[in-house]
Amino acid sequence: MESCAPLVYAQPRMGLAGVKIVSGGQTGADRAALDFAVDHGIPHGGWCPRGRQAEDGPIDPRYQLEETSSAEYAQRTEHNVRDSDGTVVFSVAAVLTGNSKKTLELAQQLQKPALHLSRQGGPPSPERALLDFLHDHRLRVLNIAGPRASGEPEVGAFVRAVLDKAWDAAKEFDPTASSRIVTERLVLRALLPADAPDVARLAGRREIADTTISIPHPYSEEQARDWIAARTGQDGAGKETAFAVTLKADGRLIGAVGLREINREHSHAEMGLWIGVDWWGMGYATEAARAAVHFAFERLKLNRVYAHHMVRNPASGRVLEKIGMRPEGVLRQCVRKWGVFEDVVILAILRADWSEAADEDHVR
Repeated sequence: MESCAPLVYAQPRMGLAGVKIVSGGQTGADRAALDFAVDHGIPHGGWCPRGRQAEDGPIDPRYQLEETSSAEYAQRTEHNVRDSDGTVVFSVAAVLTGNSKKTLELAQQLQKPALHLSRQGGPPSPERALLDFLHDHRLRVLNIAGPRASGEPEVGAFVRAVLDKAWDAAKEFDPTASSRIVTERLVLRALLPADAPDVARLAGRREIADTTISIPHPYSEEQARDWIAARTGQDGAGKETAFAVTLKADGRLIGAVGLREINREHSHAEMGLWIGVDWWGMGYATEAARAAVHFAFERLKLNRVYAHHMVRNPASGRVLEKIGMRPEGVLRQCVRKWGVFEDVVILAILRADWSEAADEDHVR
């Protein structure tokens, strides 16, 4: 089995870990919020003006922003307030002015929850105020706004400090959430309700649904939300755990991997995996699968991990063999996909195989 970079596990967290952050991409408060999301592997997005313009030039494409039909900032602001569950406006000064003030007023007009956090004259613990705001309003999509860097040069640092403290303040809670796994290029994190649009769009591609037994085509956002809810609900019962596969570079969701039918008596589980079509052939499937197997043996202390793939999908078989799984047989006409009975290959890796490969890598 090929060697791989060490895996890093982060403890389960709540609060901002369960929120999608949206912002407009401007310098200052907006950019700090997006950088925080990317660095922590949590979903992000938002609207930006046509042409992706900001005061320092075109907004970096690594930020997953959609362009409005207008190049004016007002439309971007309205869309972000409208499409989020709540808005937090950060500032250094105690009193808001200009577009920051208009953002808060717009949230109030649209009857959306809103909070102003200022460094001067604000609450003694702004991170706690932020977490309380998220909790009280059950926010899943949070819009973060505030002055641009030219207006308040220190606002970006203030936003980042508050978000970092809020992240740390929440890390002792949410014991049912999956751990985060960090590999060389990926972050595997808990699936969130906010992931439903991406899951539906990516997994619903016919190329993926065609060789995946449980994924329909077309695949609606409602079906994706139900799938996520089922995965996260069963995770607490210890029978299933699932991860969103995201890129470490920008936090973008590109797939999902998980373990199901976790059987403690017989110490085994089945692994399932899909990667979006746009990222095929880049080694991400192998990297994510290897991380899931490592999690199964190292954290869940299982003895056997198995997986299936249709005979007409040999690419999946190659991925499974790369991570050390061995073919165990062909199950003839085992499943029916779109009215056709399909032959399925079953592969598995044992703890002893995994440990031996790890020892060989260590020696090399």
